[in-house]
Amino acid sequence: MSPALRDTLISAQAHKRLGQSDRQAACLGAALADKTLPAPMRAAALAELADLQLNAFGDARAAVASLQLAAHANPALVQQATLAGLVADLYDGNRDRRAIAQGFADLAANLQHPPPPPMHARRPAGSRPRIGLVASQFCASPVGFLTLGALTALARHADLLFFDRGSKADWAQAGFRGIAHRWLACAGLDTATLHRLMVAADLDTLIDLGGWTDPGALAAVAGRPARRQWKWVGGQALTTGLACFDGFITDRRQTPIDAEALYTEPLLLARHGYVSYTAPPYAPDLAAATARPPAPAGRPAPGVFALLSNPAKISAATGRAVQKLKPRRLLLIDQRWRHEGTRHAAQQRLGSLMDVAEFVTPASHPEYLQTLRDTQAAFVDTSPYAMGLTAIELRLLGKHIVTRRRPAGGLMSERHCIGHVGAARFDHHELLARQLLEWQQR
Repeated sequence: MSPALRDTLISAQAHKRLGQSDRQAACLGAALADKTLPAPMRAAALAELADLQLNAFGDARAAVASLQLAAHANPALVQQATLAGLVADLYDGNRDRRAIAQGFADLAANLQHPPPPPMHARRPAGSRPRIGLVASQFCASPVGFLTLGALTALARHADLLFFDRGSKADWAQAGFRGIAHRWLACAGLDTATLHRLMVAADLDTLIDLGGWTDPGALAAVAGRPARRQWKWVGGQALTTGLACFDGFITDRRQTPIDAEALYTEPLLLARHGYVSYTAPPYAPDLAAATARPPAPAGRPAPGVFALLSNPAKISAATGRAVQKLKPRRLLLIDQRWRHEGTRHAAQQRLGSLMDVAEFVTPASHPEYLQTLRDTQAAFVDTSPYAMGLTAIELRLLGKHIVTRRRPAGGLMSERHCIGHVGAARFDHHELLARQLLEWQQR
């Protein structure tokens, strides 16, 4: 390897640590243009570029193309490339929803997982239930905001064991740690080791809170390390395609009867909504609104619309829907819009809307919420992949949401927003915990 090529790769890593995504992408592109780059390093550089394209630039199709090239040099990346293709299908909606669900089922059939342990013996009658939870986002994330309240209530009746695959420490993680019977730091653990830890924990129930966002953890769960296993929240766009789950926690707004055939898991229907919401300590107004979300206050500025989802969710279909609204201003709100790569990728999907676009890039969640409070606009739901947590925050702030009709037989990812818009309350932590306990005792 030439000194120049080595310097380029080192620069890419330096820019990564500094959060300079555009410069990191430029360095990776320069390294990939060098024909002397060894095949294993080429595969690694392409995989790193794909991560940038999806998570920084919101360009799912470009990420798929990069991973497919990487898989030619490293067959171990074939599954990752297939998964990326299915995620891109969810975002752009150019494939039949039944075919997407089947694609995840096919991927699940090829998931390498440890063999199930010997039949689990029942624990002594009268002992407190042991419930395990595995995720990489026990922090201020959808997992944190949408499960912490119910799990806090559940912890009064069950021993909760957290298999933490992440590393972020914040107020939400402190909340989870405060209710943990046991906290196991599992970031970086391989599937087999994680599976052995789960088996050794002697769990009555294991709840997966990551889905296909963490294939290693999902493979460990597929080996059935617990007596009973459920899927909930994180990565819950649709079925996992796996047969190892005894329940998929949802509600009728999110998964109507017409959608049941799309799931390999039995559906566990929450009576009052499959999630509740825990407001962060810096948003007392959101906490106060969870019992009775306010009606939209006043009228937003005419002709002013906003999109605030992950840019990857802003599909060509979303662009067409916004075009019909004839906006004179379009606010694009997300910290990823600070990247030139994000704006370049969006140009293909939004076209002339970029001429009236204004970029708002809050650097933190408190700043993000303040931006929403101050923004006088109608907030447009994305399609086909709808807003989730964002829709709840907008409702609690009394903002106008422009929704589109979604099919009753649609994927859960298509119905997130209208499901949350239809919820009567978000403070039902105790009610949801009680139902989790009822399911546990079956």
